[in-house]
Parts: sequence; C-alpha cells; structure tokens
Amino acid sequence: MSSPPAATVPVRSWLPLWLALALIWGSSFTLIKIGLAGFEPLQLAVLRTGSGAVTVVAAVLLMGLRLPRAGQAWLHSAVVGLLLAGLPAVLFAFAETRITSVLAGLFNAGTPIFTALAGLLLASGHRIGRNKSLGLALGLLGVGLMLGAWQGAAGDLVGSAAAIGATACYGLGIQWQQRHLTQRPEHPVSLVAAQLLVAGAALLAVDVVTGSFAATDWQPGPTAAVITLGAVGTGIAFIMFFRVLSRAGALTAATITYATPVVSTALGVVALGEVLSWNQPVGAVVVLTGVALVQGFLRPLRESDPGRPTRAEPEPTPPG
Repeated sequence: MSSPPAATVPVRSWLPLWLALALIWGSSFTLIKIGLAGFEPLQLAVLRTGSGAVTVVAAVLLMGLRLPRAGQAWLHSAVVGLLLAGLPAVLFAFAETRITSVLAGLFNAGTPIFTALAGLLLASGHRIGRNKSLGLALGLLGVGLMLGAWQGAAGDLVGSAAAIGATACYGLGIQWQQRHLTQRPEHPVSLVAAQLLVAGAALLAVDVVTGSFAATDWQPGPTAAVITLGAVGTGIAFIMFFRVLSRAGALTAATITYATPVVSTALGVVALGEVLSWNQPVGAVVVLTGVALVQGFLRPLRESDPGRPTRAEPEPTPPG
C-alpha cells in the first residue's frame, strides 16, 4: 500500500486513532498479567484469539465482505495466523508467569529488528545497507542490555526467552504475510479473520486435548481482561490500524512502535507496582534506536550504493 502525500492528509484524520492504538497495544501486557490471575497461559491464549476472531468475523459481516475462498489464501493465512496470533499469545502469556509485564513489553519493541532478521533468513542473497546493519547490531545489543547479559541474565531467562521467541514469531509472520498475502485480491480484514479463525481453532484443539478449561472458574476480572485483550487489542485495533495505514501511510503507522513500550512500562509500574531496573529502559532506548535505523528514520551512515532508494516503507508492526 502506497503512502498518501503527507501534505494532503490532515493530522486530525489519523492522530486520534494512532494515540488510541498506542494505548491499546501498550496495555496488552498489563491485561495479560491480570488475565493470568484466573487462567493458565494456554487458556488465556485460546480466549484471546477466540474473542479476537469473533470480533473480526463480525467486522467482515458488517462491512459486507466474505471470508477467503481460495485454498492458497487459507494456507498462508494459517501460517501467518499461527505466527502473528497463536504462538505469540501462548509465549507472551507463559513469559509473564515468570517476568514482569514491563520487560515483556520492552522485548516486544524489538519486533522490527526481528522482522529485518526474518527478511534476511527468508530472502537468500538479499543485502541490506550499512544503516540497517547498524540497526540490527544495536537492536541485538539492546536486547542483551535488557536481559542483563553481563550478569548471567537478570530476572528469569526462560521467561525472557519466551518473550523474545514471541517477538521473533512476529518478525517471521510479518515477512510471510508481506510475501504471500499483501498482493492477494481478498480484503485485508477478511484475511485477518481467516488468520484468527485458524489460530483460535488450533489452540482450542490443543486445549481440548489437555482438558485444561474444565478446571477454570471464570473469575470476572481476569475473564474481562482477556476478552478485552482479544476483542479490542486484536479485533478492533486491527481495523483502527488499517485506517491509520491507509490515511497516513506505513511510515507514520510504523511509529506506533515507539509509543507502545512507553505505555506498557508506565502501566506496569503504576498499575501493577512492578519494579523497573535501570538496564531495562536503557536497553529499550538502544533497541528503539536500532528500530529507527532499520525502518529508515535515521540514516547516519552513507550507503555504499548511491543508486539505491533513500527511503523505504517500513512494514507494519503488529500488536503485542
């Protein structure tokens, strides 16, 4: 999708949605922590993806659209759905049983770094410029700072690895979607509905086999938190993000990456009383500097090939 000329787009047409998205996606890690008071990680993931699927399918019906019919669309939607919704929902929920919501949200800020790494993995022979290479290096350095690598990893290494794994899934999922779904004729909302339906069905099947929902007491607070996480954070937020993308372009939409960790950190500290170690915000700043380089917002180094485009459209960032 091409970006509209900045001068022709009134800021008021997209800024309220941008701010709302930063708040919604930034609060997702707090909602996960609240939800874990009543659900196991797999249960939370099933309820989150299921409520998100119901919301987006409802949007499909209200918009007069229909679900994809082509087998290829469903095949690639299944891969993207598991990478962008199913696996991250389980991994982030598991991670937050061992680490703070603050740290989980800060790790999620590195999604564009892992998206760039996934692009290198999936596109053999693809070369990136000096600025993006520097951005990747800074991003990995920032992750090490947040982990407290010099002291054998501050906090829980297993929980941190799960959060990083979820972020890596986002990177792979974005690249897969970019390569196999963005040029398809189906409406993006219909494709997202297919993705969430497959992800939700897959998680539900695993949960039925384990029988974990049989022991759930459905406490009101955690249940409301997880349904809100899925319906608003996944369903409604996607529609809002699509509007920001269409009105302001990918460059503006991608800047939400910089706001969500601020929101998640503030909520974790204020609402949940979580402790913030000095290395976590410092590492996050290093990661976000790397993100700015990868996305093309910063270009301190001269590229070796002057004939290459000087500004590339960054890929959209999914919610946390």
